[in-house]
Amino acid sequence: MSKKLLAAAIAAALVPTAVLAEASNVTMYGRIDYGFMSRGGDSGGLSQGGREGRLNDFEDGIQGTNRIGFRGSEALGNGLKAIFEFEFGFSGDSGQSFGATSNRHSWIGLEGAFGTVLGGRVDGARYSFVGQYDPFKNQTVANAGSLFGVTSGLGQADRADNAVVYITPEVAPGLKFLAAYTTSLLSEAGSGAIAGQDTETGDTPLYALAALYNNGPISVTLDYENLKIKRANAGRDLEFDLWVAGASYDFGVAKLSAYYENTKGDDSASEAISDADGWLVGLTVPVTTNFAIKTSYVKANDDARNNADCKKWGVGGEYSFSKRTQAYATFAKLSSDSAATCGISKNAAGGNGTGSNGANGTGYGDTGFNIGLAHTF
Repeated sequence: MSKKLLAAAIAAALVPTAVLAEASNVTMYGRIDYGFMSRGGDSGGLSQGGREGRLNDFEDGIQGTNRIGFRGSEALGNGLKAIFEFEFGFSGDSGQSFGATSNRHSWIGLEGAFGTVLGGRVDGARYSFVGQYDPFKNQTVANAGSLFGVTSGLGQADRADNAVVYITPEVAPGLKFLAAYTTSLLSEAGSGAIAGQDTETGDTPLYALAALYNNGPISVTLDYENLKIKRANAGRDLEFDLWVAGASYDFGVAKLSAYYENTKGDDSASEAISDADGWLVGLTVPVTTNFAIKTSYVKANDDARNNADCKKWGVGGEYSFSKRTQAYATFAKLSSDSAATCGISKNAAGGNGTGSNGANGTGYGDTGFNIGLAHTF
């Protein structure tokens, strides 16, 4: 059964038949990823979580989160199209059913000569740009985002809730601009908070402005974001500026990438939470048409806290059995200052020392290794 027919069959079980009268353009896609991860050693910081010895896990979603999604479009005439996408993450190694899965993103929009406008739950700008220039795509034990999330004091918002996004058409070959705004970054207003802060009904507005240049072997991204945390009882509102720059060049025999970010509070209270910067350099070398080697070095500096900086290097290999099936292995080594909470984790969300992907983004240990197999469809 083709993916389009299978997508329609699944959707037919969920919505009335009349809604699917024009659903032949719906495409289903997905990914399933499973492997083994081992972490150990002492990071030198505060990320051990009271644990000693190695932490070994059979894990899913190491190279990329398991997911299933649906996307589609409808021609509306005069070059205008309606577009949509919704995607769910799922656990590939436990008893979680689809009823307990997370909504990775879901949006609807319009596309035309004016560009693209969409709204809903979208991929986070800063998180996406780290992943674009990190050779490991913010995944595996070598990911960069977990370090930046810890030292910035703001975490890594991999998704932006309640968002609207506008992307221009090309204003010059390869050059586009992006503008995004959300009234409440994490969940609906009244139900969210950031880092335990005293938020006023979850009110955390953020806007982002970015220039995106992708032309042939060259990629350059510049991004500015402004985040506010509106407080209910604990004094003035908090406000933060986030600056991002990334670039890569594909020489054919190797692809070189670099990334830099700076996060800083606008006043002394905000600056006490976030005053940080970080950078990475990465290299991807296609040894053969089926096999590639990747390596990166990441440095994250936390100026809001003393002795809280982190650094990590990683190396890995990926072997493609086909366009859809890939085996991978990665090794990473981390070191951090005595007050840092960085650790080894499988993705930018981190882990709290009690499992592979805990809540507070600290990870575990100073060395990590993973191996796995992934299939996309």
